[in-house]
Amino acid sequence: MSDENKTREETAASLETAPAPRKAPTKLIIGLAILFVLIGAAVTFGYVFTKSPKQLYLISEVNTYNKMAEEIETKYGESLAFQEKALEQPSSSAASISGDFSMNSLAADPSYQMIQDMISKSTINVKTEQDPKKQETYGSLTLDIGNTKALDVEGYQTKEQIGFKAPILANQFFYLNLDEYGQVMRMFDPSYTGPDKLELNQIKVEDLELTEKEKKAIATKYGKFFYDNLDEDYFTKEKNAEYKQGDETLKFTRLKLEMNQEQTEKFVQKLVAEMAKDDELQTIIAKRVATIAESSAATDPEMAELTDEKEVKKQLKEGLDEFKTDVKDLKFPKGFKSTVYINDDEVIVDRNVEFAATSADDKDNVGNVKVATKDVEYADNKRAQQLALTIGNDNNDSKVELDVTNDITADGEKSSEKLVASVNASDSTTEDLNLKFTMDSVVNGKTDAKQTADRKFTLDLGDQAPGYTFSGDLKQDQNIDASKGKSDYKFDINLKVGMPTDSADINLKINSNSELKDAADIPAIDSKNGKNVKDITPVDLMKIQEDFYTNLQGLMMDLDIS
Repeated sequence: MSDENKTREETAASLETAPAPRKAPTKLIIGLAILFVLIGAAVTFGYVFTKSPKQLYLISEVNTYNKMAEEIETKYGESLAFQEKALEQPSSSAASISGDFSMNSLAADPSYQMIQDMISKSTINVKTEQDPKKQETYGSLTLDIGNTKALDVEGYQTKEQIGFKAPILANQFFYLNLDEYGQVMRMFDPSYTGPDKLELNQIKVEDLELTEKEKKAIATKYGKFFYDNLDEDYFTKEKNAEYKQGDETLKFTRLKLEMNQEQTEKFVQKLVAEMAKDDELQTIIAKRVATIAESSAATDPEMAELTDEKEVKKQLKEGLDEFKTDVKDLKFPKGFKSTVYINDDEVIVDRNVEFAATSADDKDNVGNVKVATKDVEYADNKRAQQLALTIGNDNNDSKVELDVTNDITADGEKSSEKLVASVNASDSTTEDLNLKFTMDSVVNGKTDAKQTADRKFTLDLGDQAPGYTFSGDLKQDQNIDASKGKSDYKFDINLKVGMPTDSADINLKINSNSELKDAADIPAIDSKNGKNVKDITPVDLMKIQEDFYTNLQGLMMDLDIS
């Protein structure tokens, strides 16, 4: 896969997962526009620049992005390939969940013994069939306790219908024709004034993906903007700079980007002004926002307001024009500082970014932001990774800190990992928050095609729950073959939860498999084998209620529950 294709796919993925805004213009839409600009500009850096300190700094950002994309492709390539195929052709999947639990303090309780026995005999089964091209889906959920089916639910969706079946209510499907939605809603609410037809639109990746023309336009315009507006004297370079990693001293090239307050504010104002006059960028953003809104407009009136691409573009333009004025009151009293260390491949191995922001009318209220990342290879097949974020305020004691580290040691197809993630938050008016999660893993298999993992983890809830235990282990086994259209996962999870003197032991076993196929098995339901919701009468509702109580009593007898 080429770097250009990877960039396109990463951009599309970021758009797909971004939450749709509820009102336009919003900071989220503007943030989305900035994301387009930053990614697009990075593409140009990779093809245009050579090797001054400024150019080397920008090139290293691109190289780091490309390296990360390549590693994701290598590590998760089989899963991504399978999911890509599953978005284009029919598939089926099945999963089963079973388990057990024990708690010593309740061992003598008869009710506990009954519940424990039921859980140990229980299995949850989930099955799905889907056809993405036809936009059709079927799913079933059952809860089996021993030989008794305690829960049995089925549901399906097509372009014309939705339906469900629950034998505890009635032994037939109830369905709703989507073009009769308004008629049914008025049965329950005569004042209903919403749409008569329920539109269930599904978002497709290709609907959000940037075209080659769009990508080139953003890359060319904003690549040039960044290059022209970041002066050469903002950058410095030091070769063979010493870098400490554990007991080792390594040497990398150190690059710095430093702007004072005036330079930072001038750059940000120019960037927002450029975006505010960029009609093509606004069209690109508005089109994607409208597409996302259409997927949920039928059930969310606020989203319906965002389905008109021209209206979204108009409000985005107004928002950017307003932001262009407001950003003049945004101050960066400490300027902007970024220090990166790059290796011989011109890839960033360590970065530190610092800046502070405040507003002109509240200069004493200064928010500080520090971001640090690390990905250093050293010693014999060792690798140290880190992501750290600190947000604080000069005017009070409030601070939020996130720190995630992962130390990896590779040995052929096998690797060991030590992950530590901590969150700390302090505020003079509230109780401090301090959480810490640790996980040690042994992974066999460099790629996700065939891989096993043994993981042990603990969660320390700190002052929120002193002495509380949350720990466990996880065994994972997966086999994925995108060319054959099959994937299988197995998980065996053991948890210990509670106080040390009164903890519960929980075991969960999860098995799942998916398979690509020529056609999905979606039920065809009509009045001959189902009941149209619009035709349900008060007599029918009474009969359903009676059957429910009768079936529920029978189920309780089967399970020997009084």
